Amino acid sequence: KTEGRMITAGKLSERVAILHPEVTRAESGEQITQYKEVKEVWASVVFQRGAQALSMGEVWLNRSVVITMRNNSVITERSRLRWDNKTYIIESMNRSGHDGSITITATVVDEGNG
Repeated sequence: KTEGRMITAGKLSERVAILHPEVTRAESGEQITQYKEVKEVWASVVFQRGAQALSMGEVWLNRSVVITMRNNSVITERSRLRWDNKTYIIESMNRSGHDGSITITATVVDEGNG
């Protein structure tokens, strides 16, 4: 029998907020989804490799990050994350029973102002 190693606290040096969707209806009947912070956790955040890509003749920056945190029951695939004053949508999530962690690939959300 092998014991899994827990993720060490020293590697979790960034504060990341977990946001959950709240759906309301406007007077017009339009559905509005807002994300509210439910928990803040310590995490490791690393920008993904391959930061540039070519798309229709334009160079654009890949704004994806890999976030690792301790496993918790709060986060789901529908959650969003806030780090460094930016909001990220979860692309994929992998819970590891081996070290008690969750590894998340997330991409920054463009929140147009106006």
